[in-house]
Amino acid sequence: MIPLISILLVLASVLLIVVVFVQNPKGGGLSSDFGAAQQLGGVQRTNDFIEKATWTLAAVILVASIGLTTMMKPAKAKEQPKKEQPGGQKPGTPGQQPTQ
Repeated sequence: MIPLISILLVLASVLLIVVVFVQNPKGGGLSSDFGAAQQLGGVQRTNDFIEKATWTLAAVILVASIGLTTMMKPAKAKEQPKKEQPGGQKPGTPGQQPTQ
């Protein structure tokens, strides 16, 4: 399930980048590229679609990020190896005397 959500997250991110690049910061966007099509009424629908796509993709990224974060299990801390005691005797080996 985690790989599926990760792929969805990456795909939504790339699509959001593409949708943002299509928009014009001055409000023209794709509508300015159509020229005479402004008289047909299709321009407003194009801008609405791009705006809805932007918000939808942003919401998908938000939900997928939160879902992925809650599904991830925290990594268990590895047990520290026991250090040798001074004098050359290892812990857990009783009865041995250090050699000098």
